Amino acid sequence: MKVAFIDRDGVLIFEPQDDFQVDSLEKYRILPDVIDGLKELIDQGYKLVMVTNQNGIGTDSFPEEDFLLVQNKLLEDLRNEGIEFEKVFVCPHFAEDGCACRKPKTGMVDEFLKEIDLDKASFMIGDRDTDLQFAENIGVRGFKIETNSKFLIPRL
Repeated sequence: MKVAFIDRDGVLIFEPQDDFQVDSLEKYRILPDVIDGLKELIDQGYKLVMVTNQNGIGTDSFPEEDFLLVQNKLLEDLRNEGIEFEKVFVCPHFAEDGCACRKPKTGMVDEFLKEIDLDKASFMIGDRDTDLQFAENIGVRGFKIETNSKFLIPRL
């Protein structure tokens, strides 16, 4: 299976640089070229998999309802454009929690990777070094784009 692993904040949607948290619809904005880029990946035979770290979902600083409001809106907007994600993986922990699922660790995708035959053309798109480390840890190429920039499809 050809998989495009894609980070969410700063890659698919605008990530505020003051608090790095998209916790309201007022902050929600799909970034330029995301819709066309995702459609092109699907046309090229890629399955889309979202892999995102979300600091403290379920805490007072980031109630789960706030996360779900934005996440469900994003998925609905993409679905309305004919774009579906094969899987969505969300790590709700803070970096200091030391969990096994926070990128660059692979805990949230380990079972998924056991269930599929990952094609060598698979890759990860992210905006942080941890996304590149995650790609290396799961054995795919990693491509880093600038946070909140135009969505770019890797030319393989």
